[in-house]
Amino acid sequence: MSHVQNLQSFDKVIRICTGLGGTYNPGQQNLQVNAMTTQLNIAQQIWEEVKAAQQAYDNATNARELGFIKIRKLSSDVYNMLKVSSANELLLKDALNSKRRIWGARITKPPATTTEAAEVPKPSRPSYGQAYVVTAEYFDRLVKTVASESGYAPNEPHLTVAGLQQTLAELFGLNEAVLAAETRLEEARSKRNAAYYLASENLVRTANAVRSYVRSVFGFQSQEHQLLSKLRFTKPVL
Repeated sequence: MSHVQNLQSFDKVIRICTGLGGTYNPGQQNLQVNAMTTQLNIAQQIWEEVKAAQQAYDNATNARELGFIKIRKLSSDVYNMLKVSSANELLLKDALNSKRRIWGARITKPPATTTEAAEVPKPSRPSYGQAYVVTAEYFDRLVKTVASESGYAPNEPHLTVAGLQQTLAELFGLNEAVLAAETRLEEARSKRNAAYYLASENLVRTANAVRSYVRSVFGFQSQEHQLLSKLRFTKPVL
């Protein structure tokens, strides 16, 4: 069951308890309707924070993918331009190695997931993110290599050393933006997990306590308890 379904089920718990009127009168303050309503409002706000952080992360990774998509061709163009300069064989070998490393890195997004809130699969995260870091690092090496060759003097602005350095700065900026967005997303998810599942008075624990209270007061076979029993709450593996 997804996080949002747990949220919706908790909302139904409050509605059922509200409908019981004065017959629902737990001594525990956290089980009272007003307290649960406050807890629901906080949980809903946290859920919106997670969605906003997820969207920011998606935007950052999209921008990075678009920014890096040209790097392979650009590295080939730079290498070919270096070949027509007066570069020696060792310098060309260094440039060729960087170009090959750039072409070998996977710099496209993995297939989109359909999981709730588009959770980023943990197993694919290191290789996916690392590929962009590796690409930027080898492009940095390539730029430094051509910058060391005095005979490298293209007229095309994007192939000049200054143009390449600007592109390099953009690549590093895109990686930093993704890192910042990923950190924000992880913080939002951690906050959600605490409020929904891990805190001493989390959402799921409160809902289960309400069901126990209603069962105690109204009986296991009561309509009140049966209504609450139909609601499902699941704690995911965190």
